[in-house]
Amino acid sequence: MAHIDASHFSRDASVELSEALAKPASYRLLYFLVLSNGATGCGLLACGGVNWSHAVPADWKTKNKSPFQMVPLLYVTGENGKRRWSLNTTSPKSLVFWARTSTKKSIVKSLHSSSAAVQNAFVVTVTWNTPEGKAAHERHLIDNGNSSHYVGDKLSLADIRTANTIEYFAAQPESATLMAIVNKSAPLIKLRDTVAKHPKLVQWRSGVDYKGYFEGNRAFYANPTAFM
Repeated sequence: MAHIDASHFSRDASVELSEALAKPASYRLLYFLVLSNGATGCGLLACGGVNWSHAVPADWKTKNKSPFQMVPLLYVTGENGKRRWSLNTTSPKSLVFWARTSTKKSIVKSLHSSSAAVQNAFVVTVTWNTPEGKAAHERHLIDNGNSSHYVGDKLSLADIRTANTIEYFAAQPESATLMAIVNKSAPLIKLRDTVAKHPKLVQWRSGVDYKGYFEGNRAFYANPTAFM
């Protein structure tokens, strides 16, 4: 269990801290044992093949010590031994899932934001049974030749985010109802299956840590008040 105190931003323009981000040696992701927003960061780190680990907050109130009273927090330790944290788990330069050209990067960011909005809305209510949202993602996948990727023929942040959103639904107590909706979309299922076959992601998901996330997810959403 991890204790944090990052309730304030560092205003110090430290050259050493900048060097730590420019030349990272390892990452540590702080998040609860649920398949929510933190799981996308785990997927990125796993697929990126970097040296990383995860930490679980000591208790639910621990997140109140973060800048916006929320997690995940990504701690980056540089080759110089300096350590700093970041609110954004999609930004490390060593994780090249943004696509190669500025145009494609823009598309990836838009698709990632869309899936993120769907998942965030689900925290309050179930939303991905809206035909407009599902049809939009199907259209973008089909526009790319139905190759099971949103952009080009390589894994991107958008692919990982949408696949993680589907895994999030599959780990809910009411997963049968939710997945009955998702399973009607052949392009989305194809994307999910393709991401799941990434060798490094297979390795991550076959471990004890990921199984803990999956089981913790079901326990949390079956009775959220028990965790508060």
